[in-house]
Amino acid sequence: MFKKALFVGFSGALVIGAFVNPVTAADGWYASGNIGVSNFRETDASDTAAGITVSGTAEGDAGLFISGAVGYSWDAFRLEGEISLQKSDLDSVNVTGVTLFGSTFTTDIDLAVDGDVSALGFMVNGWYDFDTGSKWTPYVGGGIGLSKQDIDVTSIAGVSTPYNQDDTVFSYQSGVALNYNFSENTSAGLGYRYFGSSDAEFDDGTDKVEAEYSSHIVSIGFVHRF
Repeated sequence: MFKKALFVGFSGALVIGAFVNPVTAADGWYASGNIGVSNFRETDASDTAAGITVSGTAEGDAGLFISGAVGYSWDAFRLEGEISLQKSDLDSVNVTGVTLFGSTFTTDIDLAVDGDVSALGFMVNGWYDFDTGSKWTPYVGGGIGLSKQDIDVTSIAGVSTPYNQDDTVFSYQSGVALNYNFSENTSAGLGYRYFGSSDAEFDDGTDKVEAEYSSHIVSIGFVHRF
């Protein structure tokens, strides 16, 4: 998954780079921000309690994405530190197997879930701007860092099952965007990024849930150079 995300980002850079030249912007500090929609991807998950492991897939709805960053640019290259938050409602869990006393039984049971999942990211990103000879500036890049992921479930299949735990894991992202330059210092536009992470473990001492968080994000954003 990580290699696929990097491949998408760098492939985009090569394709765009074949047609345009680097921006000759001055070095300096800048601030950026984004707000948009995070589409939580279906993910494999497991729940282990009292020696019984239930495995399957979890699905969620589209939710909020918001981020803010401060960085420094060297001509066309920008390096930044970013804080982001994405949160989505959980929708359902499809139970595909139950492991009991060393034996696994195959199932296919859909259960409604009332709860949500979120990721608070602390990322270091690198972006590369391209000069199209116009006010439009495409850019590509990605980043790595950590995200504090939180799962908050209130009920499963209509039965009250309060569960709220968090874990901090390695995370990564890659993306592409197209900005319009309103002035020499300020631009805004539309972007896409893929966000992924290593498996998180949510453990309250008696019930351990393991799951991977990944999402497709579409957002509008701005960049302002000081």
